[in-house]
Amino acid sequence: MVGMDDRPTVRQVYALAGALCDGAGLAFPRSRSQASTLIERLRIDTGHPAPRLADLPVQFFRGVAGGGGDADALETGTTSGGRARSRPSS
Repeated sequence: MVGMDDRPTVRQVYALAGALCDGAGLAFPRSRSQASTLIERLRIDTGHPAPRLADLPVQFFRGVAGGGGDADALETGTTSGGRARSRPSS
């Protein structure tokens, strides 16, 4: 399992992306739209097998990655499968 200290920081990822854009003679994107356009262009140019971002279904993520909890279960008293949670007896 990868620990938090093993992953690059957001700052490192931005620095890497900036250096790669610089090396390729590309302007670093200033907006999400520009970034998406550049990513799709680079994917097509390199023959990347993944579909374009616009072709992917929208994914909604709930909760914190690795948290193991289900926020909806806390509010509704059900598990993610829709079954009622057992409540501790008082």
